[in-house]
Amino acid sequence: MDFGSIPFIVWFMPVFLIVYGCMPSKRSKKISLVVGTVCFYGVSCFAWLPHLLLLTCLAVGAAYWVQRKKKPALIVSIVFFTAILLWNKRSAHLMPGISFLIFTILSLLVDLYRKSIKQPSILEMLSYILFFPKLLSGPIARINQMNQMDEKRVTLMGERQRSRGRELEYGLAVFIIGLGYKVLIANQLAGLWHEIQTIGFVSISTPLAWLGVVGYSLQLYFDFQGYSLMAIGVAAMLGYRLPNNFDSPYMSTSVSEFYRRWHITLGSWFRDYIYIPMGGSKKGMCFTIINLFAVWFVTGLWHGMHWNFVLWAMFLFFWIACEKVFLKKYLKKIPLIGHIYVIWVIPLSWVFFALPNLADIQMCFLRLFAPIVQHEGINVATGDFAKYGSMYWPFLLAGILCAFPYVEQFLRRNYRKKIVIAVLFVIFWFSIYQLSLGVNNPFMYFSF
Repeated sequence: MDFGSIPFIVWFMPVFLIVYGCMPSKRSKKISLVVGTVCFYGVSCFAWLPHLLLLTCLAVGAAYWVQRKKKPALIVSIVFFTAILLWNKRSAHLMPGISFLIFTILSLLVDLYRKSIKQPSILEMLSYILFFPKLLSGPIARINQMNQMDEKRVTLMGERQRSRGRELEYGLAVFIIGLGYKVLIANQLAGLWHEIQTIGFVSISTPLAWLGVVGYSLQLYFDFQGYSLMAIGVAAMLGYRLPNNFDSPYMSTSVSEFYRRWHITLGSWFRDYIYIPMGGSKKGMCFTIINLFAVWFVTGLWHGMHWNFVLWAMFLFFWIACEKVFLKKYLKKIPLIGHIYVIWVIPLSWVFFALPNLADIQMCFLRLFAPIVQHEGINVATGDFAKYGSMYWPFLLAGILCAFPYVEQFLRRNYRKKIVIAVLFVIFWFSIYQLSLGVNNPFMYFSF
């Protein structure tokens, strides 16, 4: 059961919202969150539930230990939880949500050591770690970012209820937008990449290779942004604010800017807990490049203990380092060139990300640049681009349009207007219809 499934939408979310809304106090609401997360995770991946509960108990214990023993306890705790993450990454069966769970725990421990937060109660830590909207794939909200909306800010009779109603309306609207991204765009584009892999890269034309790479780029974005918006929407319905995870990354003019807009909470985690403690960019260009290399190498390993993720990270590090040294000043002068550069480099980077087999990566690049390297392939179908382009162009066009910020911003800002309500109504029921037909794929970041 995940956010994009009929069981979650039809019974779990409505039932939990009713139970949660009936809780009379903040304490009882937090308890219901913990119980609800146990139920959610248990239904989704029951075999891993004991591991989740054990890690949570160890995290709470480590938090109190860090408060008493300070640095030695922090070092031991970081090594311990990092070792658990690495062990999981190398195992054949990855615990769902382990990467996000461990980073949540580590941020709590480091923030306690730095005294940037007050010592939370056991219930506050449990409800922070076991907060089901962000548990499986983020956003990686820190405890001081996961703000509970203040129910006491309105005192006049009736206004509190109206304010709570608006939070529910807004959360539902954001959830529906995310659902549409996942079901109506990402799930549909998944078929294109699957078709190309089934054919084999050696047998596709160069135009189809580029179409597939663009399709995968949009599929990954709308899959993960769809999940993030659904998580933010569910949290809003519960009275919590989660940080945004994406900020129209394909509008960027550099790779550096792209990754300030893409998976924002992960990027800020690496910045605040690895890059800045290593010295950031304050010790000269040479140390800046070394620090960037370390951060991107760890980023690759965080996504998976496979060479393709390391190659993906090193490919991006190369371009970001070039931007730091000399390229960025030229990109700033001519933003159009920057946009073209990003739209060219980022889809190429996803080839490493998508394909675990190095031979497939090599063959994909040969097909992408076949006219330059004069690689003809085997039994290349010259009409394949027209065939698959005619099948998938509506979803590609929808993805390109929604990659601009204007559509999503309009829907989120005007969620109470009749025309937007009608649009959201159509998106919701068409998504449900597609799910009822079995058109669904697991969220791609569930494997990290």
